[in-house]
Amino acid sequence: MSRRVNLIGIFTITLSFCVLLFFATKNSNYYDDYMRKENISPRYKYRNYYSADSQQQQVTQNSSVTIQDVLNYQRKQIAEEMQYYEYPNGRFGVDAKNLQDLTMETNGMPMRSVIISTWRSGSTFLGDVLNTLPGNYYHYEPLLTYDIVQIRGPPHDKNAIKSLKKLLRCNYTGADMHEYLEFGASHNYLFSHNSRLWNQCQLFPNFCYQPKFLEPFCKLFPLQSMKVVRLRLKIAARLLEDTSLNVRIVLLIRDPRGFLQSRKHRVWCPGNVDCDNPNIVCKDLISDYKAAEKLAKKYPMTFKALRYEDLSLSPYDMTQEVLQFYGLAFDDRVSEFLDTHTKQNVGGVSSTFRDSKQAPFHWTKELPWNEVSYIQDSCKEAMRLWGYKEAANASELMNNFNPLLPFPDFLV
Repeated sequence: MSRRVNLIGIFTITLSFCVLLFFATKNSNYYDDYMRKENISPRYKYRNYYSADSQQQQVTQNSSVTIQDVLNYQRKQIAEEMQYYEYPNGRFGVDAKNLQDLTMETNGMPMRSVIISTWRSGSTFLGDVLNTLPGNYYHYEPLLTYDIVQIRGPPHDKNAIKSLKKLLRCNYTGADMHEYLEFGASHNYLFSHNSRLWNQCQLFPNFCYQPKFLEPFCKLFPLQSMKVVRLRLKIAARLLEDTSLNVRIVLLIRDPRGFLQSRKHRVWCPGNVDCDNPNIVCKDLISDYKAAEKLAKKYPMTFKALRYEDLSLSPYDMTQEVLQFYGLAFDDRVSEFLDTHTKQNVGGVSSTFRDSKQAPFHWTKELPWNEVSYIQDSCKEAMRLWGYKEAANASELMNNFNPLLPFPDFLV
């Protein structure tokens, strides 16, 4: 009996190995056929290895792979991603019927979606929503090199706007871009949020920070998104004034009690007056409101404001509204992202996996009343303008306090 069991075991293992070998060979042949069919150099092939200890991806590279090989491969990837994408075709003021209408490499006009916000106001979540869309190239925090400051005017405003415009046009040359790329080389998170670029950076790091690779690579993408948290709206308005950019801007606002409570958990914020001083950050909220009043009248088709709390309470409806404003389709991948990122809390303070109904209001339970009171006293005007209710006392906070008042009429 024992011998029979052993024979059966050997037979099963042998059969399983043969099946795996068959599928491995089949997949390998399929990949080779795909490379030949799409005219991509076979030198682009790579293998992935995973360490049981670190689970970090390591890549065995072939140094003979060229930039053109990578571009050819990525071009095909984008075409596959966009195969079933719903182009605006005249809707929402965007006249684009196909991929070529939207890519810079074919002299098309990309759809450029910009988020202006401030630290810990939900911009990472909204930026990741945009990045789930097919064919998107994500310029994440392009002003990181300025450190923990807010740009409200001189001396940094002109250079900051110049850098943003260059990136939106996929221009990575010049002294300012050299500094940007040098920073990125030692701070991976500058590029790692741009998932499609970062995939290639991991495979071919020798290309990653070179303008001769980044410029043609960036120009392959029909959708260009950017999120900025170091630039106030009155300065960011210069992007709208440059009509050749075809930019649409969303200003994302959050209750100062919420973002100040959240910033306490970040080592880079405490002690930086542009980040942790209620008087200063609420002056920024007032400034943004005044700028929003003007922009809503002057650029009703290309400027929009919303509150993080409204987005969190109605993530599907508000995301659809935001995408419609940007002229973008509510793709199935967006639905999948919202399904997985708005139901439960997973990860640390930087995670975008949150119970969206609770995430904006943690401060009501976690921020001491004396701090709430101090912020409210410092931010009365800002809170009134943006529709945030003051709490009367600590007991009210603990009793399911709802801080939301109607949103400003001219922004609805």
